[in-house]
Parts: sequence; structure tokens; C-alpha cells
Amino acid sequence: MFNWWNDTSLWLDSVEAKDQVGLLAYICWNLWNSRNRFIFENKNEDPVSIWMKAMREAIEFNQRGSAPAPNSVKINCDASWNPSNQTAGIATVARDSFGKIIQGLNACVQVSSVRVAEALAVRSGAVLAVHRQWSNVALESDNKELMTSLEADLDNCWGSKAIEADIKSLLASVNYVFSFISKSGVAKMTRTLACPFDWVLFPPAGLARL
Repeated sequence: MFNWWNDTSLWLDSVEAKDQVGLLAYICWNLWNSRNRFIFENKNEDPVSIWMKAMREAIEFNQRGSAPAPNSVKINCDASWNPSNQTAGIATVARDSFGKIIQGLNACVQVSSVRVAEALAVRSGAVLAVHRQWSNVALESDNKELMTSLEADLDNCWGSKAIEADIKSLLASVNYVFSFISKSGVAKMTRTLACPFDWVLFPPAGLARL
């Protein structure tokens, strides 16, 4: 019995096991959601589409789990916008080169669009980098258009134009890169007032491999 438990513990610590357990979790989550949609919304979903969605989410989750390069900080920026009352939760999560959460910010704001909310989230990441005097940072967001605009200086959205210019100005003395990734979840928790005040010290499970 001890040998079995020891072998199982070693396997659970392996990268292969973490990927498989992660995939299983996403499969169960999508099956549960599909079951609820069938019961409460009378929606019958194709099993293959459920499987593909679980696979896609698991792959995205694993891809965003990498730690930043040595001597650099990765700052994940996220926003969740409610169009009905034009409120948004914005959040940033900073990790060191060992993948440890070292700082985080979140706030509720009143904005006119999701693009503006996402831009404010990235700006808060830039402010954090300057305040903490981090010289090498990777800023990540799930808004692909915003990341492309910042990376290529496209200046293609009137609503967030001034904020994007401010982001570039703040980062003038910082070595930075912009990257597109999937959501972190803190922003939505902030908007719905479900985010605990000590989430940086005790991060939600969804941030375990951000």
C-alpha cells in the first residue's frame, strides 16, 4: 500500500500528470455546464464540441502557466465589463521569474466599452511596473486587438487612444513586451464583488498557473 501511494505521489508531481489532471478538470467542467444548459435552457450540445472546447481551454491554461524569463516580471492584465451598467472590474497579477505572485492590483471602474476597460487594466500594470521599478516586464492581456495596437502603434480605437498613449509613456524607461493570453478571472471576481481583499497573499485556485 505504501509503495502504491509513493508511486502515485511521484506521478502526481510530474508534468504529465498535471496536464492530464488539468484536462480531466476541464472535461468535467464543460460536461457540467453542458448538462445545466440541457436542463435549464433545453440546449442539446454535440459531445465532440464539448470535448474540443475542453481541450482548447486546457491548452490555453497550460500555455499561460509559463514563468517569465530570468530577471523579468510577467504582468497579466484583465478586465470584465458589464454593458448594462457600464461598470468593469480591472485587475493585474505580477509574477517573478520563479512564477510566484509578487504583487496584484484590482479595482472597479465606470467605462464606456470593454476596450477601454482592458486598456485601463494594462495601464494599471504599467503603473505597477514603474512604481516597483521593474526594468524588464511582459504585459499580457486577453484582448488581442489591444495587444496588437500597443505592439504596432496602430492607434486605431478612439475610446482608448489616450490611455494607450499613456501606457507607452509610462513604459518609456522599461524594457517591455506585449503578449496575448487567456483570462485570469480576477477582474470578473472584482466586478461581481466576489474577490477577497487578500487575494494576492491567498490567490484563487484559478491563478495557480497563470
